[in-house]
Amino acid sequence: MVGRDAPVHAGAIAALARAGHEVASHSQTHPLAFSRLDPERMREELAGSRRALEAACGHSVFGYRSPNFDLDARGMRALVEHGYRYDASGYPTLFLLPARLLLALKSRDAAAVLGLKSWPFTFSRLPYRWREGGRELHEFPVSVTAGLRIPVYHTARYFTGDRRFATTLDGFVRRSEPLSYPLHAVDALGLVEDRVDRRLAPHPGMDRPLAVKLELLDRTLAAITARFAPLTFAERLVRERALALAGP
Repeated sequence: MVGRDAPVHAGAIAALARAGHEVASHSQTHPLAFSRLDPERMREELAGSRRALEAACGHSVFGYRSPNFDLDARGMRALVEHGYRYDASGYPTLFLLPARLLLALKSRDAAAVLGLKSWPFTFSRLPYRWREGGRELHEFPVSVTAGLRIPVYHTARYFTGDRRFATTLDGFVRRSEPLSYPLHAVDALGLVEDRVDRRLAPHPGMDRPLAVKLELLDRTLAAITARFAPLTFAERLVRERALALAGP
């Protein structure tokens, strides 16, 4: 969640936390090019969002996903310095570049979009521990397929049929790989039905009626939960650490 939204939506955030959902940071103000921020602004984005979200949800916040998956080693170091224990910004595929170009075409500020890093900071498809100079951070990258490394997330689901999607999921099961499946809030909102800001109209799926979107979301989550045990990133962090302690 974006920290600046927390004071207005504190009640809803607290209810989500009580229901068992994990609250994690998506920065304080959702800057377009996080990795290019100066040290002081980066500190404000990381420390400020933690303070705001912890005040709203009532428990520690130690996870992060960078806006537009824009991160680098400097950002990873900053995350550790400001108390974060994991990151979920990895986008380990060369499809990052066309995703940036598509975002630039839809944006009113194409020059700012092109300031985003177009080269992934990691190509690891599986979770790993990032270490540098005594620092450590767990990384949970977005899932991509083997071979072509096609991103598996809900934005792409609007263009993927049920059978193909099921086949993709079965590949992860066959390889005994975890699945990290990102969604956006607008994937459960209708442009007209929920009076969403018209500037979000170019986002994939916003041209569909809300009932159609929710039906697709239901089918998607059913396909995932039929194959995987849903876990928060915090729970996955505990599991990863337990596996590391257990050894081979």
